[in-house]
Amino acid sequence: MVKMKALLFLVVSAFLVLSGCSGGEKSSSDGSNSGEKVEIRFSWWGDTKRNEIYNAIVDRFEKENPNITVKREFGGWNDYWDRLATQVAGGNAPDVVSMHQFYVSDYARRNALLNLKDQVDSGKINLENFPQTTIDSGKVGEDLFMVAKGVTMPGWAYNTALFDKLGIDYPDANWTYDDFVDKVAEIHEASNGEIWGAANMSGGQLQPVFRYFLRQSGKDLFNDEGKIAFGKEEVVEWWSMWDKLRKENLIPDAETMTEYESAPLEQNLFVSGKTGLQQIPANQIHLYQEQFDEGEIRIVRMPQKAGGESGEYIEGAYLSITEKSKHPDEAAKFIDFFVNEEKALELFKVEQGAPGSTEMQDFVKPLLEPAQQRAVDYIQETVKYARPAAYAPLGVNEVEQAFADNASAISFGEKTVEQAAEDFIELAESILK
Repeated sequence: MVKMKALLFLVVSAFLVLSGCSGGEKSSSDGSNSGEKVEIRFSWWGDTKRNEIYNAIVDRFEKENPNITVKREFGGWNDYWDRLATQVAGGNAPDVVSMHQFYVSDYARRNALLNLKDQVDSGKINLENFPQTTIDSGKVGEDLFMVAKGVTMPGWAYNTALFDKLGIDYPDANWTYDDFVDKVAEIHEASNGEIWGAANMSGGQLQPVFRYFLRQSGKDLFNDEGKIAFGKEEVVEWWSMWDKLRKENLIPDAETMTEYESAPLEQNLFVSGKTGLQQIPANQIHLYQEQFDEGEIRIVRMPQKAGGESGEYIEGAYLSITEKSKHPDEAAKFIDFFVNEEKALELFKVEQGAPGSTEMQDFVKPLLEPAQQRAVDYIQETVKYARPAAYAPLGVNEVEQAFADNASAISFGEKTVEQAAEDFIELAESILK
């Protein structure tokens, strides 16, 4: 599937070059004083609760701009990226798309996203209250391709009620990987084997879990030239830890992980009471809190490598305009409303992280529930550890799939850790040549 998406991207890239990347005649209306009716499309990923929030924001935008209709498209994380890749390749992508740092360079370098410089310079998208570091996090090279709607940091979440019931201490904010392994075992033993310590996070997305591990080792996923910036030994060390946990039945077996792979938040392993720890971005604390009648959902930093460097880097969720949008000004007006208007932020709050605008951060603080406030406190505490990180290069989707496939092969007993690591490195280097 990933290889097919890459092929489709190449086809659409060639088309964009031949067509001058114009995408046809584009609207010059700012969407505010023209009587012309315009329809734009907006897509995002999320669960049922997020869909309700985003639909409400769109409703308010349409009320403020009666000549603009916003067609909404949404789905789960994996489905979202599969659909977007197909839409871009087919030349029918939405006007406004939710974007992520892990994928932006892939889309930008395929000429699928609009450089937002003109939209910002003209004031159609106002970034005056955005810190420069937040603005820069939306750039690929010198070009701005996305605007932050929320900035967040990841960590491991737990429910205080479960830990109290089991009679075990909460994780320490500065725990190491040895501490993590011990806590996973402690959860399993204290529950008489009824609860796994955590889900198997050996594969799946390369970031944040594996990337943090690499950065704590003084390395990273990629360098600025778009090449792999780590070796087989780091992969072996990483997969060996998870393989040992699985073989000791401290984390779920391969079949269970496959069964729950696409489960919505309200039905995942953690919410179902099958695991005691869950790796999440901090902005999701309140979503998990809503699923539990007892206890507080709290979050601690990703485990540290003893004596290593910090793994943190600025993360977030962003909004982009696709290059072939026929209504870039209306799309820009929608983005500006989403990130700068109180009518939008009183609904968004910290849905995908603290707002990118410092003015909007101050605005939402009094509106937050305790769980959301814990998220903001955690983000503010951990962002100080953040260091710059290179953007993912073209072909990252295929690299990520190769990582997931080989991690899965280990779990199902189809490959040894050594063989899987060797196969992954060889394939990853080939993809990024």
